[in-house]
Formats: sequence, structure tokens, C-alpha cells
Amino acid sequence: QSPGPKTNQWTKVTIKPKVDSDINSCLSESDASTRCMDENNYDRERCSSYSLKYKNYQRF
Repeated sequence: QSPGPKTNQWTKVTIKPKVDSDINSCLSESDASTRCMDENNYDRERCSSYSLKYKNYQRF
């Protein structure tokens, strides 16, 4: 088996392995954007500010 995402057998939720913040300096912005999307049923308009912050941070 590959060390990819794991699936919880009861809820069928995919759990992605966390990336070390040393490797991904945008980790907090990425987590905030993902959390917003999860909480708002993947409505991009409601999470546009988080997505924009993440996109801008990736440029550096």
C-alpha cells in the first residue's frame, strides 16, 4: 500500500497526511482555506478571501 490518503471506515472521510510547515510555508493559509470550504459546503464565493490569501502567499 502507498502512504497516501487514508479513509475512515465509519464516516468515509478522506484524511490527508499533514505536510510539515518547513516543506509547505503556506500551511496555515492552506488549512484555513480548506476548513472554510469544508464548513461552507464548498461554496467558493464564501471562501474567496481565504483562497485569495492562499494564492497570494504561494507567489512568494
